Amino acid sequence: MSKSFLRKSLQGVEPYVPGEQPADGEDWIKLNTNESPLPPSPRVIEAIKAATDESLRLYPSPTAAPARQAIAKHFGLAPMQVTLGNGADELIEMCLRAFAGAGDRVAYPTPTYPLLEPLCRLHDAVPSPNPSGELFTWSPELMDDPAPLKFLVNPNSPTGTWHGGPSVERVVKRSKGVVVLDEAYVDFAFESQVALLAKHDNLLILRTMSKSYALAGMRIGFALGSPELIAALDAVKDSYNLDRLAIVAATAAIQDEEHHRKIVDHVVGERRWLELQLHELGFEHSPSEANFVFVKPTMGNVGAAVVDALRQRRILVRYYDRDPIAGWFRITVGTRVQHERLLSALKEILI
Repeated sequence: MSKSFLRKSLQGVEPYVPGEQPADGEDWIKLNTNESPLPPSPRVIEAIKAATDESLRLYPSPTAAPARQAIAKHFGLAPMQVTLGNGADELIEMCLRAFAGAGDRVAYPTPTYPLLEPLCRLHDAVPSPNPSGELFTWSPELMDDPAPLKFLVNPNSPTGTWHGGPSVERVVKRSKGVVVLDEAYVDFAFESQVALLAKHDNLLILRTMSKSYALAGMRIGFALGSPELIAALDAVKDSYNLDRLAIVAATAAIQDEEHHRKIVDHVVGERRWLELQLHELGFEHSPSEANFVFVKPTMGNVGAAVVDALRQRRILVRYYDRDPIAGWFRITVGTRVQHERLLSALKEILI
């Protein structure tokens, strides 16, 4: 038997498994990874092309300064209240490095983003999952959990559940440590909670450009918070965590609000239409304020079998097999053509 060189604390840990990513150009209806159905801003493409020159031999700004300044201006904050990461996932890891030591508890509601648990294990932190209440609401136990670091995903993935400002503020007020509010999907919801940053110095907000800015392939995330919390993240980040092209892409994207609004409006309109169509097909659904719908087939149809049958028709959705959401699946909002192909396939598959 070969010897394992993996450290003991990681033995048996199940890593996060991203959604299936077929090769580019293959004829798939890809509704499993919450990417944008529309392309990025033309201004982003132009900025990337202009930056693809001899300057690529030079390191990028270690603080992604141009993007940091543009994002700060967009949100009415100071540049020292913004930092960037290689996607929001890196920012989550930076929070663990900065605010949770080995053996410290890290609290979060369940079900939620499944990356949180393996990242806790990777950093020798202790996961403290708190089961959600009815309709996936946050529990009193989560609010009062004494963990020095707490994560909230709002709107939540995979359920799509959104909590308003009063609910968020209750958690922040009742928490002893840092509360990280992951707003990856908030542009498709009613409002962001950026205004709460002025009232609570233990609140960090994470955002991504993968969804509503159509830049999943660039891996750009950013954090907003007090200068003290942002300085803590900067202290533990990699030296050059965003490359030159990502920095110019982020800067151009945040400055093109018209195109951003076009993407958001498309997704919100198609989400409503798709939820209605799936309801008419007999699907149970959780109200979603994200760029996906969260549904479960009824009338004797088994979720895993439905997903497999869709895959045979080259349609991908994200399936969940663990309680309390076993049998449910998440469908990314796409284009009307993609939705019609999905619905046509479901009508063939469902009993």
